[in-house]
Amino acid sequence: MSVVEFEYKSGFPGLRLTHSNGDASMELLLYGAHVLSWTVHNKQLLFLSDRAVFEQGKAIRGGVPVVWPQFGPGPLPQHGFARVKTWRVGKTNIDGGISVDLHLEHDEETLKLWPHKFHLTMTLRLSEKSFVQELTVTNQDSQAFEFTTLYHTYFTVDDIKNTKVFGLNNVTYLDKVDGGKTKTETNQSIEFTGETDRVYKDGGKNSNPLLIDDRIQITASSTMPDVVVWNPGQERAKGMADVGEHNFPKYVCVEVGHVSDAVKLGPNESWKGAQEIKLLQ
Repeated sequence: MSVVEFEYKSGFPGLRLTHSNGDASMELLLYGAHVLSWTVHNKQLLFLSDRAVFEQGKAIRGGVPVVWPQFGPGPLPQHGFARVKTWRVGKTNIDGGISVDLHLEHDEETLKLWPHKFHLTMTLRLSEKSFVQELTVTNQDSQAFEFTTLYHTYFTVDDIKNTKVFGLNNVTYLDKVDGGKTKTETNQSIEFTGETDRVYKDGGKNSNPLLIDDRIQITASSTMPDVVVWNPGQERAKGMADVGEHNFPKYVCVEVGHVSDAVKLGPNESWKGAQEIKLLQ
């Protein structure tokens, strides 16, 4: 058992969580409440680009960035500001595994971008072969506000061309690569032959489990109903400075969230959204 403070690249402070069995560990940064790595049986299960940028105000390519309070482009910076703010450490717990709380509140900078008072808590719980992320959003303002949110999880794969994602058949999705057309997934599994960027509405509510190669299972709370599946493909990856052509075959993003419409939260109300990621093999 341990909760160890450490510094990553460019002096970014973080925490290292190690399960009592010594066989599972996690590294996370206070910057963005960003999960950098998750290791089981000495195998790294999350992808982190070797070209990732570690600079204040820049998003980190890989691991699990937290998208809040805006998914995608809009009036705020891309994917919101929670992933580029420094959170603070709250309580830790070592009973039945290991967990830590990280907190973020409004400040002068966020109020200029988004004029609402809020409190966020990210709880991370590490078990032998799984981990849970739970985001709690509390409205500390005198008026209601709306937000969208997502766990932008990057999973390591052996080769994207041989990777399959199961559990989204018969689900309606928005195909961002094909001009935002609405389609229905007719295949039992999603395979990757080029750039893929799809938002599956209520995909998390599908009766079949959400799986990557029958190896990793992703389970979302009912408050995180949507699923984004993304890989840039070879050509687009060439033009992404923090990815590069050599990296596109190494990962797939399967991301649960609430993005097809907005969560509306009244004054003093709270909302929770969670995912559990489990290694099956």
